[in-house]
Amino acid sequence: MQKYTWPAVALHWLMALLIIAMLGLGLYMADLPKGPERSGLIALHKSIGITLAGLYFLRLTWRLRHRPPPYPASIPAWQQRAAHANAIALYVFLIVQPLTGYLSSAFSGYKTSWFGLPLPYWGWESKPLNDAFHLMHVIGSRVLILLITLHLAGAALHAIGRRDGVVRRMFF
Repeated sequence: MQKYTWPAVALHWLMALLIIAMLGLGLYMADLPKGPERSGLIALHKSIGITLAGLYFLRLTWRLRHRPPPYPASIPAWQQRAAHANAIALYVFLIVQPLTGYLSSAFSGYKTSWFGLPLPYWGWESKPLNDAFHLMHVIGSRVLILLITLHLAGAALHAIGRRDGVVRRMFF
């Protein structure tokens, strides 16, 4: 069975770890009262989000130049289509999330930095725009959780249920 290339595997797992951390961090800090702890976590969340956006473009560029291994013939066509549709949806939401987060931040009235490095401030304070992009960001996070859950369920089906080696394609 063919495997993914090592850069594809490395980017997959690095992004997976960062995305899980981001989702956990986002859910945790959402209920914190305003103050230094929340501000620090928001800054960390933004920095990791910007990092993920960069990794996304690196991963997408790699993916467009290196076709993934084909699905094994033993996987029914409808499952292949479902897996492909979920992968496309994941790619869409992996760019929607940092974009809506950045746009929300741009209209919050606060400047954004990347691990302490100030980024250009091109937005302005606009509560309606900030609220709209923040709502899109929150909804997008819930959709992303659903898509990741479906992805993990499919992986579990192959790793535990069928033991057909499909999941091993994504390891070094």
